[in-house]
Amino acid sequence: MRNIARFSGSKVTGANISDYQIKVGNKRNKEVYLEDKCTLTKADFMNLPMADNTFDGAYAIEATCHAPDKVGVFAEVHRVLKPGALFAVFDWIVTDKFDAKNKEHVSIREGIEVGNGLPVLATAESVVAAAKKAGFEIVEHYDYERSVHQPGQIPWYESLGGSYTLKGFRRTKPGRSVTQVLVTVLEFMRIAPKGTTKVSALLNATADDLYAGGKLEIFTPSYYFLARKLE
Repeated sequence: MRNIARFSGSKVTGANISDYQIKVGNKRNKEVYLEDKCTLTKADFMNLPMADNTFDGAYAIEATCHAPDKVGVFAEVHRVLKPGALFAVFDWIVTDKFDAKNKEHVSIREGIEVGNGLPVLATAESVVAAAKKAGFEIVEHYDYERSVHQPGQIPWYESLGGSYTLKGFRRTKPGRSVTQVLVTVLEFMRIAPKGTTKVSALLNATADDLYAGGKLEIFTPSYYFLARKLE
């Protein structure tokens, strides 16, 4: 939101349900002298506390994949936008290469969902259908990572696999094992909160699933669509 405000000069209102993130975000806005343009407000995106036809535009980045009902969240965004306004989205989906009958594919998808607190990941077709049902006209849509494996490209998931360098070792399987042991010791000594070991294991597992999903091209974190609220 700060980058958008800097680039465009617009005022940006962020909708967030986490008190902690709101506190930290607004503190950061103030530290970089953007408190007059950037504001985080507590809001459930399924029930936005804003009046109809309020905003000139809206965006969501890796957010609406968490919605229990895509039509519901898109309808709320549609409601608070002015007629003719645009809505841009980057989100997580399973691609058309995902095979629901393939046990490996399903296991990877479920691992991503569990590790990131997601409902069942949607397809591009279902996301587009939900946006249309909410009242939007689709201007364009595509997987931003569709050329991820072309020559010269560095796959988005590459860093999750780690590398045997000083910077990348902690993301390799041996590096994660070392981290897991350290976290277990810290929790046992009551330096780290109870449950930290379980969370660490969960994050390591979902990192593997994200890596596998990206490599097989059955998952993308960058499905993009641009929609317009009709007049």
